[in-house]
Amino acid sequence: MKLTRDNLSQLAEHIKRPHYDQGDISQGIVHIGVGGFHRAHQAFYTDALMNTGEGLDWAICGAGLRKEDEKMRDALAAQDSLYTLVELGDGSGHEVRVIAAISGMLLGEDNPRTLIDKLADPAIRIVSLTITEGGYCMDDSTGEFMAHLPAIQHDLEHPASPRTVFGFLCAALARRREAGIPAFTVMSCDNLPHNGAVARKALLAFAHLRDPGLAGWISEKVSFPNAMVDRITPMTSEAHKRHLLEQHGVEDIWTAWVWPSRRATPCRSCYGPWRNTPRCSARSPASCCPTTT
Repeated sequence: MKLTRDNLSQLAEHIKRPHYDQGDISQGIVHIGVGGFHRAHQAFYTDALMNTGEGLDWAICGAGLRKEDEKMRDALAAQDSLYTLVELGDGSGHEVRVIAAISGMLLGEDNPRTLIDKLADPAIRIVSLTITEGGYCMDDSTGEFMAHLPAIQHDLEHPASPRTVFGFLCAALARRREAGIPAFTVMSCDNLPHNGAVARKALLAFAHLRDPGLAGWISEKVSFPNAMVDRITPMTSEAHKRHLLEQHGVEDIWTAWVWPSRRATPCRSCYGPWRNTPRCSARSPASCCPTTT
């Protein structure tokens, strides 16, 4: 059976499904870089919180900046933004659940202004990232931002039609600054040491080149929490999709499969729906890596 909202009630009884209605949720997060890890991790925790009846204003708007992100956008659109998360168990037992925390996806290439508008929306309080270590454009040998890269130079010359994450973030933050709208939190979910500090250094380096005044505002107003995140997420294969259909009766274009162990440890200052929310299993310790603001 094809995975759509109309078919949710017809899924097998053992498949867990959302306890909230799409009409009751609103977006509070933009996540740049929607892939298997994000869907198995941050979106999973957000969905778990929403299933308690809380955090319904923290739905996720996915965003992609690469041509290949079209495949994820189209897969989610074909399924009313739903997907299955299959947690591998011991032996042949698997837990299957439908995740509905993502409520749409935008592509920067399609219309940069639309994505900038979404990022500048006061309802968006977090912009989270899974862009891989290379996406931060930091030179491994010097630790400095690589401003000479062609994509970075393009965004500095064409701030209204950016291509990089830094161009989009600065365009939206500049608009928020001008309108007196509070800044959003930039939350790196990439698995690298001091990910918040890395994100802060890269964004400020770009902002200084674009507008030193904006860079000063970002330095003062934007939080960049460090976080430790981990969940083993195999790449989705045809075998995964075939197993889901044959064993559970669900046709999912881009299912996500995971191992049971998981960790989400945001710093104490992390602003978001998972802070101090043990019901969704996110760990919020009293201390973590130093946060950066």
